[in-house]
Amino acid sequence: MEEARTVLIKYIPENAVEDVVEILFTYKELRLKITKARSTKLGDYKKLNRYQHQISVNNNLNPYQFLITLLHEIAHFLTYKHFGPKIKPHGPEWKQTFGTLLQAFIRPDIFPEDLIEDLSLYAQNPKASTAGDGALYLKLSKYDEKKTDKGFKYIFELEKGQIFSLPNGIVYLLQEKRRTRYKCMRLSNKKTYLIHQNAEVYPINPQDL
Repeated sequence: MEEARTVLIKYIPENAVEDVVEILFTYKELRLKITKARSTKLGDYKKLNRYQHQISVNNNLNPYQFLITLLHEIAHFLTYKHFGPKIKPHGPEWKQTFGTLLQAFIRPDIFPEDLIEDLSLYAQNPKASTAGDGALYLKLSKYDEKKTDKGFKYIFELEKGQIFSLPNGIVYLLQEKRRTRYKCMRLSNKKTYLIHQNAEVYPINPQDL
């Protein structure tokens, strides 16, 4: 257990460590793997075999995002354990399990004051990813290590008609929102693409084109 504490304190708020360790050691069949950053996911859950389950979390997350992701994946394990394999991954059983688990950690000695209200609302009806909640995602991102790039914004902060570029330099015109993505026209070929609402972009003044 001491080894688990030593590892976890590097990744999650100190006052959450004991409660997380208790959960992990209550379920001996559950293994935590901390991985390198993955562009497609923050964490995942998988059943390894009849007796072992594994959850993984990316190692580049800030302490609050890491804790939320860790609890998200623990909730997948608990949902499987209590309801079996035939339920939807982010269905009502998982939502209830994750929401209850997360609420227990929403305390001012764990999370900053500016996250408490948004997290409490999020816990009432959790989405498949915190990226699905633009306001919460933005607040969480402020606790990331400071970026060397200046001038970036999230696409949901832009106004309709704004021209912007992605980090890869491709330039788009923002058109309209479609659920969790934005319809955007690439200026180079006039084709339409859908870009996730939490994409980091660089606004461009049309006079600079």
